[in-house]
Amino acid sequence: MIYYIDPLNKESIEKNCPSFYDIHIFDILDSTNTWLQEHSGLTEGTVILADEQTRGRGRNGRCFHSPKGSGIYCSLLLTPQENLLDVLECTAMAAVACIKAIEEQYNLACSIKWLNDILLDQKKLAGILCEGKLYQNHMEYLIIGIGINVHSFIRPKELESIAASIEDYTAIKKPRNELIAKFLTAFYSYYSKSDDFRSLYRQRLAFVQKTIQVITPQETYSAILLGVDDRCRLKIQKADGSIDYLSSGEISIRL
Repeated sequence: MIYYIDPLNKESIEKNCPSFYDIHIFDILDSTNTWLQEHSGLTEGTVILADEQTRGRGRNGRCFHSPKGSGIYCSLLLTPQENLLDVLECTAMAAVACIKAIEEQYNLACSIKWLNDILLDQKKLAGILCEGKLYQNHMEYLIIGIGINVHSFIRPKELESIAASIEDYTAIKKPRNELIAKFLTAFYSYYSKSDDFRSLYRQRLAFVQKTIQVITPQETYSAILLGVDDRCRLKIQKADGSIDYLSSGEISIRL
């Protein structure tokens, strides 16, 4: 369900974000992340946008519903030269940049469900998928995929209670190009270290002091979410009172 025509436009985005980026727009792709993985040799800062995805991907093999003209389906190529913790930190940077862009554009206060979901009214508004290739002690490349539900759309039955769009919560209608440019600008300020993202990340972290389920490939257990450390690892307190820090896995509030 689209209420007005909102085309993606390369020139409109590029004139409002840093020259670091090289924007490419497609009408339809299976997945923007997959496209970047299949095209080697591109420069850092390459951004792939699709108006529609037929096989949008989330974490752990999940699907990200990506109807035509309704959302932002974007992948960004990075070549960080530091250690593996950059994967976690870049995910956090993308989450904070997404929240900052939405708040500036629509005056909506979102929260972050560690590790990679953006929530509004405890419904999923956006998701982040980071995928990379490790070479020796650093990442050869890192692809940050982000999907943001912008315009209202008819949700599949399985998403009705868990997914939302920006337009569900505001009457403000603005071009997706503006939100994309704001996101890319905010992300670059964090990635280039000209601005720090950690304070806002902590402010927007959901479920602090709540009992959560921690889900890993090996086990699922209950813990209290205490916050995140400076490396964006999740700080939790286990049932036996011990403190642990997580750099992978996922959490659930549904006990």
